[in-house]
Formats: sequence, structure tokens, C-alpha cells
Amino acid sequence: MARAAPFTPLAPLEKLPLAVRKDLRDNYESEKAALEAKISEMLGTPFKININPNEVWAYNPADNNTSAGGLIKRYVEGFISALEYFLDKHGEEGKTHFNEAVTKSELTVNANELGDKAETISADVKDGVFRILFHHKKLGDNQRYLRDYLLKAVEEVPRAGLSIVAKTSIENSYNSEIDDVTSAIADILNIPDLVLEPNFEENFAALREGEVDDKGWESTFGNATLQYFSSGLLNQLEKQGFKGDDMLQEGIAEILTSKKIKLRVAKATKNNSYHEVFFEDGVLIIQTMPKHWWFNVRDVGNGLVNLL
Repeated sequence: MARAAPFTPLAPLEKLPLAVRKDLRDNYESEKAALEAKISEMLGTPFKININPNEVWAYNPADNNTSAGGLIKRYVEGFISALEYFLDKHGEEGKTHFNEAVTKSELTVNANELGDKAETISADVKDGVFRILFHHKKLGDNQRYLRDYLLKAVEEVPRAGLSIVAKTSIENSYNSEIDDVTSAIADILNIPDLVLEPNFEENFAALREGEVDDKGWESTFGNATLQYFSSGLLNQLEKQGFKGDDMLQEGIAEILTSKKIKLRVAKATKNNSYHEVFFEDGVLIIQTMPKHWWFNVRDVGNGLVNLL
């Protein structure tokens, strides 16, 4: 079977018909500055729209009487709607994340280089420019569905540290709960200045490099981390009778000299277990591996008393 020829983008039209140029002037260019101002205000930085109508309109079927200006304007409005949704969900962290990815603070619209294999609409960030990508045979379709692709486009830009999805999960599911969990464990162990170390960035990197069964793990990263301490360790300390038992409290205090409990994702655990606990340089380590991330967390710390 012959291999399909690679997609070749159409050359931009040398000159647009007068009626099309007038439509662009009346329905897009007259509002472009206001659209740029709105995006700039949302992102807190000057932002430019750099769409080549001659390039985009080359894909308009000859029998299609769609307004050229309206079509391009709707792509921009679809972007604004998607950006509003993104910022509502991810806040200031999202704004920073977007600006760090879209370094040129610029929006454009191009035919998707995947050709016939392309989705009707999608997006990416190329050379610091946010690109709305359309299927070469479906110009103007699904312009309101860009919100499904904006996050993915921004997240695919290589960067160090946590993804915005993981950061939002930490903010919504971990930060609001961890103080109470820390206090509860500190009370059970009678170590008032106990510290729980989530080890977010190192664990996130280890999970990304490993094989996690749950493909949506980034969206639950904060909650999963919390559960290792709350549903897991806290639950086991209560079961093993540490609360109010001077002997057990003194025994763990002698070893837990750092007064720190740390969650670590390693390449492997002993005997391929879901998780394990051990002491290392005065720190209590809760260790798991990518393959077993967020599995059987209620048993975290099982047998801890036997390590004392």
C-alpha cells in the first residue's frame, strides 16, 4: 500500500478580493486592538495577535460565503474564552505558567501540519507563539472548543518543576488540609515541632519518568500526597497505639532525630511492595514507586512499631 504523501501547506494568497479585504477591515481589524487589549489585561503583559488573513483564507472553499473577518475574529474569541476558563481554574499560577510558555506573547492561526490526520481544531506553542491549528478542510469549525486544547498546548512546553495541573491539585487538595494532618500526627507522636515533607518536585519528576497506571495522576497529585500522610500514616499510628503510649513515643523520638517524615518516590521498593517505611539519617521515609503510586495507602506505616 502506497504511503500517503506528506501534507504540504497552501501558499498564502497573493491578494485578497476587495470584498474580503473590506470584510476583514469592518469585522476584524476594526476590533483587533480591543481584542489585544483584553488579552493583555488578562495576562498582565502586552499581547499581540499576528494572524495572516492571506494564509488563513487560502483554505476557504470557493463556494463558501463565510465572513472572513468574522471567521478570524471567532478564532480569537475562542482563544479568549479558553484563556478565561484556564485562568479561572488555575489562577495566578496559571497566568505565570502561560506567560512562561508563550514567551513571545503572541497569537496566530495556522493550518495543522498533520494534514488529514489533524483534529478539527487544536493548539500548540511553537517558538514562543501560541498557535490555533485548524484542519485544512475544516476552516472555521469548532472554534468554541479551543478550551479543550489550551492547557495541553501550554503543558507540552518543556519546563522544569511542577505542571500547572499538579500545582492546582496541591493548592486545592493538599495545602488546605496538611496543617491539620501535621498537628494530628505530631500529637500522636508527642513531637510538637514535627515536619511532614511532601517532596513535591522530586516525586513529580520521578513519577513523570516512571510508569504510573493512572494517566490522570497529575490532577490528583496533591490529594494522593496528602493521603500517604493522612489515610496512611496517621491511620496506622492510631492502630498501633502510639497515642498516649510513653514507651512508643520515646522509642520513635530516639530515632526520629530530625523530627521529619518524608514521602519519596523511588525507582523501586523492596520486594516490589506497594510502599515501605524506614529510617534514614534521622528521617522517617515513606517510600513508594511510580508503578504503585497511590495504591494501598491505608497500610502506609504498617509494622512501624517493629522498627523501633
